[in-house]
Amino acid sequence: MGLTYIKSRNSENFKAIKQIIKFKRKRGIKKLYWIEGEKNLRTFLNFENKQLIFRIITTENLFKSIQEDFQLYSDNFEYLIFSETLFEEISLINTRFKVGFLVTFKPGKKSLEVKDQTDILYFNDIQDPGNLGTIIRSCAAMDVGEIWLSSTSVDPWSPKVVRAAAGYHGLVNLVVFESFATVLEASSNLTLSTYLLSPEKNATSLFEQNLKRKNLFIFGSEGKGFPNFLRENLEPQNILKIPHIGVIDSLNLSVAASLCIVEARRQRGLLLSSR
Repeated sequence: MGLTYIKSRNSENFKAIKQIIKFKRKRGIKKLYWIEGEKNLRTFLNFENKQLIFRIITTENLFKSIQEDFQLYSDNFEYLIFSETLFEEISLINTRFKVGFLVTFKPGKKSLEVKDQTDILYFNDIQDPGNLGTIIRSCAAMDVGEIWLSSTSVDPWSPKVVRAAAGYHGLVNLVVFESFATVLEASSNLTLSTYLLSPEKNATSLFEQNLKRKNLFIFGSEGKGFPNFLRENLEPQNILKIPHIGVIDSLNLSVAASLCIVEARRQRGLLLSSR
């Protein structure tokens, strides 16, 4: 594809990459996100994601070894070669492994169909990038193929979310909804059993509910919980709680979400033969 040396901060390529890393709006326009860190990049490449790489950014010292080690030859990929100083200006981590990818948002797989057996998680106004990244990792581990988000949630392709997800973005489809009504419509079209997670004492325990069908688990935001309109759209039997015996009043959002998908998988017997 090609090789371009970037020697100045005034380079249009340099400015564009900085903007994509920094601004949600630019990521949305370009449909690109930034991933760096040796472990994250190796994980990303483990799952046949090479076709999603738009550009590879590295330094002259690492260019040859990256081609050979990752099998990413410049005949097939476009490289931008930065000086050490310029790379450090765009990098968000302190590392000797000065390599980053600009990656296209995962092409929307064909829409889920009724026959698909995945559970889905929906987050209304999730704000913590570390939580969302952890949830993406949990979904990848449990083969949950899709996460739904409200438009007010943290940008799922922000560098902090990408770093927390540790390279697993390519395994999970991320769908942003403009309204809760469209979430319920999509859930109905997919014949999902829809549940809202709540700390209400009279709610049904997650571990007593039959979760053997396909499920949509709905969560509010950290701190604020869920707005009234989420609760008002569901019947009392669709409100679930995660019981605990300690003195805390609620679990971390990523922990609660992980417990839901693990329990649903367990009830279906999918963990019995897992590695």
